[in-house]
Amino acid sequence: MARSTRSRGAASQPNAVTAAAQQVSVWEDDPEPGIQVTRPLPDPSKQPLAYRFPAKAPAPGGQPGTAGFRYWTAAEALRRGADFWAPLLPSGNWEVGARLPVLLDEGVDLNAYYDRRALNFFHGPAPAGTVFSGESPDIVCHEMGHAILDAIKPQLWGAASHEAAAFHVSFGDISAILSALQLQSLRSAILRDTGGHLYQSSRLSRLAEQLGTAIRAQHPDAVNPDCLRNAVNSFTYQDPINLPQMAPAAQLSSEPHSFSRVFTGAFFEALAGSQEMGDILVAGARQAPVVSNFYAQVAAAMVQASASKNPGYPPVLKGVFVRRSILSLQAATTVEALHQSVAAAAIAPAAAAGPTDALDTVALPAAHYGLDQPLLVESPSHPRRLYAVSAAADASSVDPASSITAARAFVDDLFRRGRVEYNGIGRPEARLEHGHRLRTHELVSEDGAVRLRRRLFDCGLQHR
Repeated sequence: MARSTRSRGAASQPNAVTAAAQQVSVWEDDPEPGIQVTRPLPDPSKQPLAYRFPAKAPAPGGQPGTAGFRYWTAAEALRRGADFWAPLLPSGNWEVGARLPVLLDEGVDLNAYYDRRALNFFHGPAPAGTVFSGESPDIVCHEMGHAILDAIKPQLWGAASHEAAAFHVSFGDISAILSALQLQSLRSAILRDTGGHLYQSSRLSRLAEQLGTAIRAQHPDAVNPDCLRNAVNSFTYQDPINLPQMAPAAQLSSEPHSFSRVFTGAFFEALAGSQEMGDILVAGARQAPVVSNFYAQVAAAMVQASASKNPGYPPVLKGVFVRRSILSLQAATTVEALHQSVAAAAIAPAAAAGPTDALDTVALPAAHYGLDQPLLVESPSHPRRLYAVSAAADASSVDPASSITAARAFVDDLFRRGRVEYNGIGRPEARLEHGHRLRTHELVSEDGAVRLRRRLFDCGLQHR
């Protein structure tokens, strides 16, 4: 569809054919602002963290609205994002192997998702024409973020936990933000537009504006007024077990894309005070045990990891996490001392096991889901090493739920939102059907029981 565009960056050289052949014009961050930049021609197959596009690469030089332009915008954003994260993944491999397939147009849907087989993108109707989710660097780098975190912390994939699922979405949004910051042109524009105060609503904080516009046309309260999600927000931690399972975008719910905004907001606020937040975030995700209050565990681990980068970082991070209630006052003021005590104790490997271990499988009663057999799920059950808890509205510490309670609440919400594909399992008259909703999980038969298995992480169209 036709769009008005502005250009920024190195101009092409019409008389220098060789130089022009090594450059490609792409969107800077999202199609809706309509700002193009000229970038080096990317190599999707470059190692580490290589991609595989099924179709042959089109010739560079396509105009906005063409398949060629969409291809190179996606390829450039994905390559730039992977190059940023690659130093933090020593293996150089995705969870699916050396090359991650990218499927740029899988049909009609206002959506995109990562399903451990590929990055999947779609097209759908919008007020100004057709939206292609794979044309937005914000969206492709978000979905790539799911794949990056899956390679860093694969235990999160199947964890029956509100906070683990929401952190996955938050990591995707953070991936989009950090990948965008690799562009000098965007960094300069954001500093100019915000007067050097990064923690303001801007093109950097506003994610997937075009897709947000398309969704808003059908469901006005499903997304933010000016984008899909905004990293500049005022949401603070609440125990997701006690939140509604769905809510308008202006409110917080336990739905992963809604609840993700608490952690994303804290990260973006801290980003203004630290230039090494990507490293710190990955270190925190690696070290955090997968338990019911996963946000607090990641936050505490980030505080610990930040000290090795700069002694000024821990106070900044603790201040942000306390303001967001992700860490309680007591947890924030003791996390570093507890970390030193644990290190001094030289705990044996067996006792210290946790963050990289498999999660326990538990059997939940499942008659209320329409099943005649127990439902097997992976509970957030790693051992807890440190006192890391969030805060309630009155500043008191929130006691974390048990792994079984957290798993049951998460699965209840999945069924209530219609996110589970029965696959013919259970009594037909007792199944819960929700029309043509995208199913993130499915049921599979296993050894006289039924297992809940994750299919994918989607882009966040929680209204569907």
